[in-house]
Amino acid sequence: MLDVQPIRAVAKWKGFFFVSSRLLIAVVFGTGISCAQSFDKPLKKRVIDLGQSKLLMSNDHRDVTVTCWYYPHFMVKEESDPGNKGAVRIALAPFLPGHFPKCLRANQTNEAGFKVWDAESKFFLAWDGYFAGVKHDLVFLEGSDGDSLSGRPFTVFKGNTTTRVFEDSFWVRKAADMKLRFVPTSTDQVVLRYLRVASAACSIPKDGEACWSKLKQQTGLLYSSMPTCSDYEGKEAGTAASVIAYPVEVSLFPKPATRPVGEPVSCYPTE
Repeated sequence: MLDVQPIRAVAKWKGFFFVSSRLLIAVVFGTGISCAQSFDKPLKKRVIDLGQSKLLMSNDHRDVTVTCWYYPHFMVKEESDPGNKGAVRIALAPFLPGHFPKCLRANQTNEAGFKVWDAESKFFLAWDGYFAGVKHDLVFLEGSDGDSLSGRPFTVFKGNTTTRVFEDSFWVRKAADMKLRFVPTSTDQVVLRYLRVASAACSIPKDGEACWSKLKQQTGLLYSSMPTCSDYEGKEAGTAASVIAYPVEVSLFPKPATRPVGEPVSCYPTE
């Protein structure tokens, strides 16, 4: 369960969809693009071409690749086949400073693949998605597909393949470049900013304030006004559960704490 800390909203985002996605991020997060940080740059990167994918049509000449990103204490390796949704394998190999392991398709002795516990099967399953980046000693992975709320799942691992620090979904419905951003901070803290998605399994167009009250309690948006929902069309107009996208800031240590930093920027029906 996320630790949601409510704050008083200070602005209403009128005319939201009439600004560019780059300006949009600056407005929503209350900071200029130059103030936000992205993932750490690797010390070096190597890509191995394994030839054309056998999962594609004969006229599609995209190749299978193995990419290795080297950071101060570990290497992240991803094998990608364009005919497969999600990476074939994502693995991590620790190393001593300056002793870079080779970038090979074959597994190395100290290399381990990222896995997540599946409660239903009671087995660890290989991560289904792609490598997103590294911040300090944290590894970020994104899901291979969106969810029913038009969010993209992501998981944060603590410098290894089994210790999960945090997981959530960010909004991908309207602007492709609105992903994770980082607040400049000390080396022992990581603060994320992104547009989070949430639903209370009720319809704002149909149920009005009763539904919005549930969402406010769920998200911590206690002082926000009820948003106007769009894209409700057809025979079931107004009956589908409403989803909101709203900006949040997440501090990962000592334990993850999430707080909203603005009013909802969009409201729409579940897919």
